[in-house]
Amino acid sequence: MNRPVDDRTTLATRLRELREDAGLSTTRLAAALGWSQSKVSKIENRRTKPSVDDVRSWSAATGATAEVTAELTNAAESIQVASIIWDRTLTGGRAAHQRRIGRTLAEAKRVQVFQHAAVPGLLQTAEYARSVLALADVFGVSDTTRAAAARVERQTALYEKGRQFDFLITEAALRFRPVPHDALAAQYDKILSVATLPSVSLSILPTGVRPSAVHAHPFVIYTLPDGSQLTTIETYTRELTLTDPEEIRVHSQVYDSLLADSATGEQARQLLETMRAEALDSAESQAR
Repeated sequence: MNRPVDDRTTLATRLRELREDAGLSTTRLAAALGWSQSKVSKIENRRTKPSVDDVRSWSAATGATAEVTAELTNAAESIQVASIIWDRTLTGGRAAHQRRIGRTLAEAKRVQVFQHAAVPGLLQTAEYARSVLALADVFGVSDTTRAAAARVERQTALYEKGRQFDFLITEAALRFRPVPHDALAAQYDKILSVATLPSVSLSILPTGVRPSAVHAHPFVIYTLPDGSQLTTIETYTRELTLTDPEEIRVHSQVYDSLLADSATGEQARQLLETMRAEALDSAESQAR
Protein backbone atom coordinates (compact mmCIF):
# COMPACT_ATOMS: atom_id res chain seq x y z
CA MET A 1 0.00 0.00 0.00
CA ASN A 2 1.83 3.04 -1.23
CA ARG A 3 -0.77 5.64 -0.32
CA PRO A 4 0.45 8.94 1.11
CA VAL A 5 0.13 10.12 4.69
CA ASP A 6 -2.75 12.58 4.89
CA ASP A 7 -5.44 13.70 7.35
CA ARG A 8 -7.14 10.30 7.09
CA THR A 9 -4.07 8.19 7.62
CA THR A 10 -1.89 8.77 10.66
CA LEU A 11 1.80 8.14 10.57
CA ALA A 12 1.40 5.39 13.16
CA THR A 13 -1.16 3.60 11.00
CA ARG A 14 1.01 3.91 7.90
CA LEU A 15 4.04 2.47 9.70
CA ARG A 16 2.00 -0.45 10.95
CA GLU A 17 0.81 -1.10 7.38
CA LEU A 18 4.41 -1.15 6.16
CA ARG A 19 5.30 -3.72 8.80
CA GLU A 20 2.32 -5.90 7.99
CA ASP A 21 2.91 -5.66 4.23
CA ALA A 22 6.48 -6.82 4.84
CA GLY A 23 5.17 -9.84 6.77
CA LEU A 24 6.98 -8.86 9.97
CA SER A 25 5.72 -9.21 13.52
CA THR A 26 6.46 -6.41 15.98
CA THR A 27 9.05 -8.70 17.57
CA ARG A 28 10.83 -9.45 14.30
CA LEU A 29 10.85 -5.79 13.25
CA ALA A 30 12.21 -4.76 16.65
CA ALA A 31 15.00 -7.34 16.32
CA ALA A 32 15.87 -6.11 12.83
CA LEU A 33 16.08 -2.52 14.09
CA GLY A 34 17.86 -3.32 17.34
CA TRP A 35 14.95 -1.90 19.32
CA SER A 36 12.76 -3.28 22.07
CA GLN A 37 9.43 -4.72 20.99
CA SER A 38 7.71 -2.21 23.27
CA LYS A 39 9.14 0.69 21.26
CA VAL A 40 7.60 -0.68 18.06
CA SER A 41 4.26 -1.16 19.82
CA LYS A 42 4.31 2.31 21.35
CA ILE A 43 4.94 3.90 17.95
CA GLU A 44 2.13 1.94 16.33
CA ASN A 45 -0.26 2.75 19.20
CA ARG A 46 0.64 6.46 19.06
CA ARG A 47 2.12 6.47 22.55
CA THR A 48 5.55 7.48 21.22
CA LYS A 49 6.33 9.93 18.44
CA PRO A 50 8.89 8.36 16.09
CA SER A 51 11.86 10.52 15.19
CA VAL A 52 12.86 11.10 11.59
CA ASP A 53 15.70 8.59 12.03
CA ASP A 54 13.25 6.06 13.48
CA VAL A 55 11.02 6.39 10.42
CA ARG A 56 13.94 6.08 8.01
CA SER A 57 15.11 2.91 9.75
CA TRP A 58 11.57 1.48 9.84
CA SER A 59 11.10 2.21 6.14
CA ALA A 60 14.39 0.56 5.21
CA ALA A 61 13.63 -2.54 7.30
CA THR A 62 10.21 -2.96 5.68
CA GLY A 63 11.37 -2.33 2.12
CA ALA A 64 9.48 0.94 1.58
CA THR A 65 10.10 2.79 -1.67
CA ALA A 66 12.08 6.04 -1.73
CA GLU A 67 8.86 7.95 -2.41
CA VAL A 68 7.04 6.45 0.57
CA THR A 69 10.09 6.96 2.79
CA ALA A 70 10.19 10.64 1.84
CA GLU A 71 6.48 11.04 2.60
CA LEU A 72 6.80 9.35 5.98
CA THR A 73 9.89 11.30 7.02
CA ASN A 74 8.14 14.55 6.12
CA ALA A 75 5.21 13.45 8.29
CA ALA A 76 7.60 12.57 11.11
CA GLU A 77 9.15 16.03 10.94
CA SER A 78 5.75 17.71 11.12
CA ILE A 79 4.57 15.83 14.24
CA GLN A 80 7.71 16.67 16.17
CA VAL A 81 6.40 20.20 16.72
CA ALA A 82 3.28 20.74 18.80
CA SER A 83 1.87 24.26 18.77
CA ILE A 84 -0.44 26.18 21.09
CA ILE A 85 -1.83 29.44 19.70
CA TRP A 86 -2.39 31.76 22.64
CA ASP A 87 -5.87 33.04 21.72
CA ARG A 88 -7.42 30.03 19.98
CA THR A 89 -6.16 26.80 21.54
CA LEU A 90 -5.83 27.76 25.18
CA THR A 91 -8.81 25.97 26.71
CA GLY A 92 -9.24 27.51 30.13
CA GLY A 93 -7.10 30.52 29.25
CA ARG A 94 -3.50 31.28 30.18
CA ALA A 95 -4.03 30.19 33.79
CA ALA A 96 -4.89 26.69 32.58
CA HIS A 97 -1.83 26.79 30.35
CA GLN A 98 0.36 27.63 33.33
CA ARG A 99 -1.07 24.56 35.08
CA ARG A 100 -0.32 22.44 32.00
CA ILE A 101 3.27 23.66 32.15
CA GLY A 102 3.21 22.65 35.81
CA ARG A 103 2.29 19.09 34.85
CA THR A 104 5.23 18.89 32.42
CA LEU A 105 7.40 20.35 35.15
CA ALA A 106 6.20 17.72 37.62
CA GLU A 107 7.39 14.94 35.29
CA ALA A 108 10.85 16.38 34.62
CA LYS A 109 13.91 15.45 36.62
CA ARG A 110 15.95 18.28 35.09
CA VAL A 111 14.89 21.66 33.68
CA GLN A 112 17.30 23.90 31.78
CA VAL A 113 16.03 27.43 31.14
CA PHE A 114 17.61 29.96 28.78
CA GLN A 115 16.04 33.41 28.92
CA HIS A 116 17.21 36.55 27.13
CA ALA A 117 14.06 38.66 27.38
CA ALA A 118 12.91 38.67 31.02
CA VAL A 119 13.28 36.86 34.35
CA PRO A 120 12.15 33.22 33.89
CA GLY A 121 8.65 32.45 35.13
CA LEU A 122 9.89 30.01 37.77
CA LEU A 123 11.81 32.85 39.41
CA GLN A 124 9.29 35.69 39.08
CA THR A 125 7.67 37.51 41.99
CA ALA A 126 3.91 37.88 41.80
CA GLU A 127 4.17 41.57 40.85
CA TYR A 128 6.74 40.91 38.15
CA ALA A 129 4.66 38.00 36.78
CA ARG A 130 1.51 40.12 36.58
CA SER A 131 3.33 42.87 34.74
CA VAL A 132 5.07 40.58 32.24
CA LEU A 133 1.92 38.58 31.52
CA ALA A 134 -0.04 41.80 30.97
CA LEU A 135 2.60 42.99 28.48
CA ALA A 136 2.52 39.61 26.73
CA ASP A 137 -1.29 39.54 26.37
CA VAL A 138 -1.17 40.50 22.67
CA PHE A 139 -4.57 38.88 21.98
CA GLY A 140 -6.36 40.52 24.90
CA VAL A 141 -7.16 37.27 26.74
CA SER A 142 -7.43 39.37 29.93
CA ASP A 143 -6.75 36.67 32.51
CA THR A 144 -3.49 38.12 33.80
CA THR A 145 -4.22 37.84 37.53
CA ARG A 146 -5.21 34.16 37.37
CA ALA A 147 -2.31 33.33 35.02
CA ALA A 148 0.18 35.06 37.36
CA ALA A 149 -1.19 33.17 40.37
CA ALA A 150 -0.85 29.85 38.52
CA ARG A 151 2.68 30.76 37.45
CA VAL A 152 3.75 31.52 41.02
CA GLU A 153 2.03 28.36 42.26
CA ARG A 154 4.13 26.06 40.07
CA GLN A 155 7.31 27.47 41.62
CA THR A 156 6.84 24.96 44.45
CA ALA A 157 8.64 22.47 42.18
CA LEU A 158 11.91 24.29 42.99
CA TYR A 159 11.74 22.94 46.54
CA GLU A 160 11.16 19.29 45.67
CA LYS A 161 13.91 16.74 46.21
CA GLY A 162 15.47 14.83 43.35
CA ARG A 163 15.06 17.67 40.84
CA GLN A 164 17.56 19.98 39.14
CA PHE A 165 16.82 23.46 37.78
CA ASP A 166 19.46 25.29 35.76
CA PHE A 167 18.81 28.93 34.90
CA LEU A 168 20.89 30.68 32.25
CA ILE A 169 19.80 34.33 32.02
CA THR A 170 21.30 37.20 30.08
CA GLU A 171 22.15 40.39 31.94
CA ALA A 172 19.86 42.22 29.50
CA ALA A 173 16.92 40.03 30.59
CA LEU A 174 17.64 40.79 34.23
CA ARG A 175 17.82 44.52 33.52
CA PHE A 176 14.49 44.51 31.68
CA ARG A 177 12.24 46.60 33.92
CA PRO A 178 8.50 45.86 33.64
CA VAL A 179 8.01 46.98 37.26
CA PRO A 180 9.16 49.98 39.36
CA HIS A 181 12.76 50.02 40.62
CA ASP A 182 11.84 48.91 44.14
CA ALA A 183 9.85 45.97 42.78
CA LEU A 184 12.77 45.08 40.53
CA ALA A 185 15.05 45.05 43.59
CA ALA A 186 12.57 42.69 45.27
CA GLN A 187 12.72 40.50 42.16
CA TYR A 188 16.51 40.34 42.45
CA ASP A 189 16.13 39.42 46.13
CA LYS A 190 13.92 36.49 45.18
CA ILE A 191 16.41 35.20 42.60
CA LEU A 192 19.27 35.50 45.10
CA SER A 193 17.23 33.53 47.65
CA VAL A 194 16.15 30.77 45.25
CA ALA A 195 19.72 30.44 43.95
CA THR A 196 20.78 29.16 47.39
CA LEU A 197 18.63 26.04 46.98
CA PRO A 198 20.66 22.86 46.35
CA SER A 199 18.47 22.03 43.35
CA VAL A 200 19.06 25.37 41.62
CA SER A 201 21.99 26.74 39.61
CA LEU A 202 22.15 30.31 38.36
CA SER A 203 24.28 31.54 35.46
CA ILE A 204 24.29 35.06 34.01
CA LEU A 205 25.54 35.98 30.54
CA PRO A 206 27.05 39.47 30.92
CA THR A 207 26.18 42.09 28.32
CA GLY A 208 29.83 42.90 27.59
CA VAL A 209 30.86 39.32 26.81
CA ARG A 210 31.23 38.31 23.18
CA PRO A 211 28.75 35.42 22.84
CA SER A 212 29.54 32.16 21.11
CA ALA A 213 25.94 31.77 19.85
CA VAL A 214 23.11 34.05 18.80
CA HIS A 215 20.40 34.71 21.40
CA ALA A 216 17.66 33.83 18.90
CA HIS A 217 14.90 33.05 21.38
CA PRO A 218 14.36 31.81 24.94
CA PHE A 219 13.79 28.09 25.43
CA VAL A 220 13.38 25.41 28.10
CA ILE A 221 14.76 21.87 27.89
CA TYR A 222 12.96 19.25 30.00
CA THR A 223 14.65 15.92 30.73
CA LEU A 224 12.20 13.21 31.79
CA PRO A 225 12.95 10.23 34.08
CA ASP A 226 13.27 7.86 31.10
CA GLY A 227 15.98 10.07 29.59
CA SER A 228 13.78 11.50 26.84
CA GLN A 229 13.68 15.26 26.35
CA LEU A 230 11.46 17.98 24.97
CA THR A 231 12.06 21.66 24.33
CA THR A 232 9.53 24.48 24.57
CA ILE A 233 9.81 27.85 22.84
CA GLU A 234 7.52 30.83 23.33
CA THR A 235 6.83 33.42 20.63
CA TYR A 236 4.46 36.40 20.68
CA THR A 237 1.60 34.30 19.35
CA ARG A 238 2.21 30.67 20.29
CA GLU A 239 4.19 28.10 22.24
CA LEU A 240 6.06 25.40 20.34
CA THR A 241 6.98 22.03 21.81
CA LEU A 242 9.83 20.22 20.05
CA THR A 243 10.37 16.49 20.51
CA ASP A 244 12.72 15.75 17.61
CA PRO A 245 16.03 14.55 19.12
CA GLU A 246 18.12 16.41 16.55
CA GLU A 247 16.43 19.75 17.29
CA ILE A 248 16.77 19.16 21.02
CA ARG A 249 20.46 18.31 20.54
CA VAL A 250 20.99 21.66 18.78
CA HIS A 251 19.31 23.54 21.63
CA SER A 252 21.43 21.65 24.16
CA GLN A 253 24.57 22.62 22.27
CA VAL A 254 23.52 26.27 22.21
CA TYR A 255 22.78 26.12 25.94
CA ASP A 256 26.19 24.63 26.74
CA SER A 257 27.92 27.17 24.50
CA LEU A 258 26.23 30.15 26.16
CA LEU A 259 26.83 28.63 29.59
CA ALA A 260 30.56 28.59 28.88
CA ASP A 261 30.37 32.37 28.27
CA SER A 262 28.51 33.06 31.51
CA ALA A 263 29.27 34.06 35.08
CA THR A 264 28.37 31.27 37.49
CA GLY A 265 28.43 30.65 41.24
CA GLU A 266 29.74 33.55 43.29
CA GLN A 267 30.44 35.67 40.20
CA ALA A 268 26.81 35.42 39.13
CA ARG A 269 25.67 36.27 42.65
CA GLN A 270 27.90 39.36 42.79
CA LEU A 271 26.65 40.56 39.43
CA LEU A 272 23.04 40.20 40.58
CA GLU A 273 23.77 41.97 43.87
CA THR A 274 25.25 44.87 41.88
CA MET A 275 22.05 45.13 39.83
CA ARG A 276 20.01 44.99 43.05
CA ALA A 277 22.00 47.87 44.55
CA GLU A 278 21.53 49.91 41.37
CA ALA A 279 17.77 49.29 41.46
CA LEU A 280 17.57 50.41 45.10
CA ASP A 281 19.59 53.55 44.33
CA SER A 282 17.23 54.37 41.48
CA ALA A 283 14.21 53.78 43.72
CA GLU A 284 15.63 56.12 46.37
CA SER A 285 16.40 58.78 43.76
CA GLN A 286 12.84 58.69 42.48
CA ALA A 287 11.47 58.92 46.02
CA ARG A 288 13.34 62.14 46.73
